Amino acid sequence: MPTTVNSLYHRTEAHFFSATCPLHRSFNACVSAYFADEVVNEWNLLFVRVGSEPLGGGMAACEQLIHSVVLPVRIVIHQEKVEELAQSLQAMGFIFVQQTSAMVLDLKSFTAAVRTPVSDTISLTQSLDDWAAPLGSAFGLTAEGVARYQARHQVAIDRGEGFYHFALSVEGRPVSAITLSMCDGLARLNDMGTHIEFRGRGYATRLIQVALAHAVSLGAQTCFLEASNDGFLLYRSFGFQALFDYQAFVRGPLVNGR
Repeated sequence: MPTTVNSLYHRTEAHFFSATCPLHRSFNACVSAYFADEVVNEWNLLFVRVGSEPLGGGMAACEQLIHSVVLPVRIVIHQEKVEELAQSLQAMGFIFVQQTSAMVLDLKSFTAAVRTPVSDTISLTQSLDDWAAPLGSAFGLTAEGVARYQARHQVAIDRGEGFYHFALSVEGRPVSAITLSMCDGLARLNDMGTHIEFRGRGYATRLIQVALAHAVSLGAQTCFLEASNDGFLLYRSFGFQALFDYQAFVRGPLVNGR
């Protein structure tokens, strides 16, 4: 795919993470860092993204930041940069944990076809309680972790960052959720999660349909997302195409600075 499409992907990526993280820094067009909280606590995390553009001096500056913090660190690296950074990652104690795929959909070819049973309700809500309810089970988060993540999204809403939150409820119980964010007319999907007791029933498909239809209603012609291996085929069924792969590495919190 053309580099310009990758650049648009990274624009939506930077918008989403900067809107949901209280502290963030862009070292250059390739390397950005985000803190999940403003203070050192058990919930804070340094999150680093290494994208498609040339590394330049951005990674060297970011490594200085990584060396200076005792927080756990998660670094997500464009597939073409992994080999170049492998030695540094090993020296800093990072281990590989996951591969994901950056994907794009041309919304001009999208046709909504949602049929929601009477017992199911899909809502676009400004109150995030229903949206947040399935996230703990879907992503293995504690109640406190969900509450903190919900609070970060509430800040994004309050600041007018173009966030739209959808929840699907079955007989009044929220069981699936997704986030749509809009940036310069571009759409992005995040946080697609379904409670483990309700998976395999097509709820994610219905939510994605509704979120994409809403993006079209807002004038978006392109939608991006980052797919896990588990979700890749589902997104392909909507027509999403892979742009490139990411590889994620983690380093746990340091004890006594080591």
